[in-house]
Amino acid sequence: MSDLFTLLAFLGAIAVLVLFIARFKVHPVATLFIVVVVLGLVLGMGGTGSIELVKEGFGSTLASVGLLIIFGCVLGKMLELSGAAMKITETALRLFSENKVPWAIALASTVLGIPLIADTAVVMLIPIVSALAYRTGISMMKLGPILYLGAYVMTSVIPPGPGPLASASLLGVSMGEAIVYGLAVGVPGVLAATLYLSRTKTYVPPKPEFVEHLAGASGGGPAEASGTGGDGAGSDSAGDAPRVSLLGSLLPILTPIAFIVFASLAGPVLPEGSWITATVLFIGEPTVALFIACLLALPLFRGRWRDKSTLNDLFEAGLRVAAMPLALTGVGGALATIIRETGVAENVAGTIESTGLSPVIIPFLIAAAVCTITGSNILGVMTSAAIMQPLLPALDLQPLVVYLACATGAQIMKHANSSGFWVTTTLSNMTVGQGIRSIGVASVISGVTGFAVLNVMIATGLV
Repeated sequence: MSDLFTLLAFLGAIAVLVLFIARFKVHPVATLFIVVVVLGLVLGMGGTGSIELVKEGFGSTLASVGLLIIFGCVLGKMLELSGAAMKITETALRLFSENKVPWAIALASTVLGIPLIADTAVVMLIPIVSALAYRTGISMMKLGPILYLGAYVMTSVIPPGPGPLASASLLGVSMGEAIVYGLAVGVPGVLAATLYLSRTKTYVPPKPEFVEHLAGASGGGPAEASGTGGDGAGSDSAGDAPRVSLLGSLLPILTPIAFIVFASLAGPVLPEGSWITATVLFIGEPTVALFIACLLALPLFRGRWRDKSTLNDLFEAGLRVAAMPLALTGVGGALATIIRETGVAENVAGTIESTGLSPVIIPFLIAAAVCTITGSNILGVMTSAAIMQPLLPALDLQPLVVYLACATGAQIMKHANSSGFWVTTTLSNMTVGQGIRSIGVASVISGVTGFAVLNVMIATGLV
């Protein structure tokens, strides 16, 4: 089998993957399975051999990341339903003056984007943001996209976001490195996108249903304007939840990050074989750290933490959220296995080297293309990582560098084929054109900024 045929088969598989998802709206999991099996057959692995490779890749990937995705989704659901997300947002808004409201929303969204999917953050918090827009006269074309972008960037660059979890697992990047360096490229992206959005001139009023209860009312602080008792989207999430403290709300988010990062940094220098080392490595193991975070979230429910609705039903709700990322991650692992075992990796690596391009731009462009065409940053991060993982030795790329390139590229570009785009545009009372000018352009800015920071870190030897 010629090198040219192998390369053409690989490029054809990627084209079919994008076509099925973007044009024919086939579910990504089914599409990935079809592409992986057919690629194995075309490249001579045989029917039985192809299926065995699929099962091997699927199983090994989920074995390393499956529980992480589950506990991450459960934690996000607990913070949503307990009222912790609302508390963090209200506190951020109180810390900033009125003319700094966009930056307060960016801060709250960035923190909440660690455990929550961006769409969820928007649906939950749009009543608060709409009330603030009503009271301050700030355009929803500023505030709505900022609410989305902070969470969107964090979901793209650091665990426990499903895409980064899968990407880090596929590439063999430690969760500590993924968090620290993900923040290093993600935070500048959020800042650059917020700066762009804060300069928006077009005024868009909030949707009437979010602010009609404020008409004729006297002024009030952000907490009063939150509308948690109103009829806006997201009010059901935390409307019946007890009031929670800021410390209690932040503890389940920051504790696992601290445990994982500390274990990653301190583990190699602690005395080998001591009980202290064993304890640090145990609680810093990402699966354990995220489960501890779920336990720390239980007190947010106060007396209700013992109820079946908290201990059982809430966990099941998190499992339903986790189902899609789990399936995508497993089949993505199968794709990486097929690419590695069929010799595609060497052919693709040789082609890239012959172009003279810097190899680090390849995962960035692949992730950007998949996200732009399919509308999914999760799929962009994961697919790019699955394609690049077998290429690492041939291209002499560090796994961490590829991880960050995938994470920044997968932010580009949100537009009308994305659920997050429609949720934010619709609830922010924007037209499609206004959504593309705000969300679409800001997502490009965040991704390009993060990639620029990555290249600076490469040039200075930080990665």
